[in-house]
Amino acid sequence: MTSVVNFTYDKNVISKIKEWHYGINWPSVYIIYNSKSMYVGETLDAVRRTEQHLQEIEFNDFTDICLISNKTFNKSVVLDLESFLIKYMGSEGSRELVNGNAGVVNHNYFYKEAYEDDFKDIWQILLKRGIVKKSILDIENSELFKFSPYKTLNYEQQNATYEILKKIYTINCATKKSMIQVIGGAGTGKTILAVYLVKLLVDINRNKKTWMYIDDVEFSDLVRRLSVKINGIRKIGFVVPMHELRETMKKIFSSIDGLSEEMILAPEDVVKDYYDVLIVDEAHRLYRRHHLPGAHIYKKFDQINQSLMLEQFTRDVSAYTELDWIIRSSRLQIIFYDELQSIRATDIDKIRFEEICRPHLFAYYKLISQMRCKGGNGYYDYVKDILEKENFSIRDYKIIDNYQAKVIDNIEELFLIIHEKNDEEGLSSVVCGPGWGIEEEIIIEGKTFHWYSTKRKGDSNTVLSIHKSQGFDLNYAGVIFGKEIYYDLEKKRVEVNRKELRDSFTKSEGEASMRQYLLNIYLTLMTRGINGTYVYAVDDNLREYLKNFLN
Repeated sequence: MTSVVNFTYDKNVISKIKEWHYGINWPSVYIIYNSKSMYVGETLDAVRRTEQHLQEIEFNDFTDICLISNKTFNKSVVLDLESFLIKYMGSEGSRELVNGNAGVVNHNYFYKEAYEDDFKDIWQILLKRGIVKKSILDIENSELFKFSPYKTLNYEQQNATYEILKKIYTINCATKKSMIQVIGGAGTGKTILAVYLVKLLVDINRNKKTWMYIDDVEFSDLVRRLSVKINGIRKIGFVVPMHELRETMKKIFSSIDGLSEEMILAPEDVVKDYYDVLIVDEAHRLYRRHHLPGAHIYKKFDQINQSLMLEQFTRDVSAYTELDWIIRSSRLQIIFYDELQSIRATDIDKIRFEEICRPHLFAYYKLISQMRCKGGNGYYDYVKDILEKENFSIRDYKIIDNYQAKVIDNIEELFLIIHEKNDEEGLSSVVCGPGWGIEEEIIIEGKTFHWYSTKRKGDSNTVLSIHKSQGFDLNYAGVIFGKEIYYDLEKKRVEVNRKELRDSFTKSEGEASMRQYLLNIYLTLMTRGINGTYVYAVDDNLREYLKNFLN
């Protein structure tokens, strides 16, 4: 049985830990805390480790210590329990977690699944003792948990972090502008990695001795060496193009030790200063100047270009983009990008994006593994084929047992299912593409629905737009294929009804580009749901077509 003990954290605590059955020469996890802050660690000798902490100035303000162990615990188990507690306590919010995040890695070991159940029991004990305040489900549904820098990384993300740090170590003293690109589809964990890197770089710069808590010897040595050389990296910004996601990230950064909401920037903010590093999330949503007259962004857009004197280098100042601003305003850029999530004609197109990056590109990494959607990479590729291919026929594909994907015949049933899922598990919403203008009521089958807004937050008939849902996770998504998209029986593929499209920028594009933007939107929406996706299509033929594959 797991032993969880609490002691007052003072000079007398050593004698008490010595009396604890697991206090000497046994793997354990400990939480040192006060009313405002906490620190989580693991050790093979609780007495020795506590003696060390008592000598460290940064631990002077703590008042209590909680120790956790079991006769079956070994080094792998305590490393995993430490990562589990850091991940959830970092998002729990009742106390500020002061750990660095470099030691939060995924450990595989014998009988891991059984221990993970034990960890949940340990959390319940911590809840009863008031050390934590929220249930695991409540934490998992929180925005902070979704984007926490304390999330456990998969192998791809760990490897990318390691390689990115090596490149930073190589180029840090160079005066030439340099760019690192991370490419990955929806749900591959780009934002998680981006936030993780910000926290890690900030902690290294704060001399938090992050390397001391990294189990991997090679990675630990790299972070130690980088800590000596990173003095030139002091001003770090995190660029988020989308307003909704940017406001969420401000709240998250303000609650994390070492980070602040001032680090979160809109693309136009970067020109006000010069940065050592700009990390750019959702870079596929960076703007270019569109040819359509009357666009509301042009005046400010052109003013920024002129203030940066970009017209020196070309006769057409409008040729420059928000990505140009970012490069001009920083020495190193770490860019997170997915061309298939470019959803408007005002987004920088792929060819132009690559042209801008090419002179500065120093390193390139790709994330492949699907982290969000439990349907995995198979589901993602399958949906992409369904949407994009002509004359596509049923293939031997089975959605995994714990993922639900189904086409619904009735719009009211779709809302009913999603409301039930939201009541059961939370974080479930109906989402839709641009078949209705943002000021329009959404009328389907004689029923009226509304776009989500602050005023309609609690309305059961609200629908999220692509702009309010992109970058966010849902437990379950109800996807409405609107009146702007249909299945063409002659061409035998999904097509766009230009007359019904309510995005004037995309509507002004050629047929091929317009169709691709719309398919990108629906691919993005179809991969928002972690546990399941329920689909309704206004067009009868499209609904029947989707049934062939998703039911």
